[in-house]
Amino acid sequence: MIRKSSLLLILTALLYCLSACVERYYPNEDQLKTGTLVINAHLTNVPGHQVIEISRSVTLLYPSADPVSGGFAELIREDGEFREFSEERPGYYGSDLDDTFLQTGMSYMLHVITPDGDEYESGFDSLRPVPEIDSIYYEVQEASYGTENDSTDGIRFFIDFTYNDESYDYIRWEVTETYEFHNPHMEAFIWDVDFSYYQLPDTSNYRICYITNALSEIHSMAMGYLDFGIYIKKPFAFVPNIQQEQKLKHKYSVLIKQYSMGEEAFHYWNELKKTSQEQGFLFDRQPALLKSNIHNVNDEEEIVLGFFSMSGVVERRAFAEKPEGLDLSLYPWYCFPVVKGPSGPVSREDLPKYYARAWRDGVSTYAEVNKHCVDCRDYKNSTHIPPDFW
Repeated sequence: MIRKSSLLLILTALLYCLSACVERYYPNEDQLKTGTLVINAHLTNVPGHQVIEISRSVTLLYPSADPVSGGFAELIREDGEFREFSEERPGYYGSDLDDTFLQTGMSYMLHVITPDGDEYESGFDSLRPVPEIDSIYYEVQEASYGTENDSTDGIRFFIDFTYNDESYDYIRWEVTETYEFHNPHMEAFIWDVDFSYYQLPDTSNYRICYITNALSEIHSMAMGYLDFGIYIKKPFAFVPNIQQEQKLKHKYSVLIKQYSMGEEAFHYWNELKKTSQEQGFLFDRQPALLKSNIHNVNDEEEIVLGFFSMSGVVERRAFAEKPEGLDLSLYPWYCFPVVKGPSGPVSREDLPKYYARAWRDGVSTYAEVNKHCVDCRDYKNSTHIPPDFW
């Protein structure tokens, strides 16, 4: 990849600092109140069902959703064409957008009316083209966490794409992982809520599951400082080879979505990345909040959270099956039943309880275990149903 002169890089950095469209603000105690409107509408060029989320924050310190029901939302195109979004469940408004309405190069705005009659609008955002992902691949690497003793091996995925259009202003990526997980072979038993005790049949002893997680790390890039050509080896998060997790033991998949976006959205996601990195130490007592590009049309001083954006998007999936050079052996003691001391009386509130019998060196051990040890569906974001792409 060839870059322009260092002078251009310096000028770009200065312009970034001077022209940032999204600013942080630091609320005082009077502003840390409930009821702040939150609107998230990240819409794309992909025809089909798309959703806008409307809620009110329970607290600004740790925002959580209090859905807004009975509102009105519409997406308006620059030529006056519009599509209404109807409420599907509390706080979620959906619409089926077709390719005749989603036109690359045209601009769109969001219009929302809350149940109490307050009216909110965004500015117009252009639906920009997005470059294709040329290739996606991984390399076996070693990552260090401070010292050599803390290092671990694993894999890292990369993508290549071609920058050949000046309208590719800014790019953002989302990464989702899926991997196969196996519980150990054990006889499984349940002490159920009706105090009955029985062995779980194989049809209820779920050993193989598929776990899917959206990775939280935010990736974005400004394209203006690149020369036209192929951008190679854009890196993504390191996947450590941890025996207990089994991510790389059986089969691992990554789905990378590549979004186009404008300058305002680029600064928003960059500030969101900084804030997420700083939370926990720098802003423990005075959190930084990001002002929205959505405003109350009759009260410019009202604080609104969330963001509206239009993006072109492409995606590509890749797999890693038993990467060479890694020790993919299982952790031998994972979920192995361990006999504990006597316990007290058991009430209905303590049930159900799960037990397992396992063998090692010809000796069986029987003891209570966690539910996920005999039912892998109990892991977060886990299912026993193989994905279509598996």
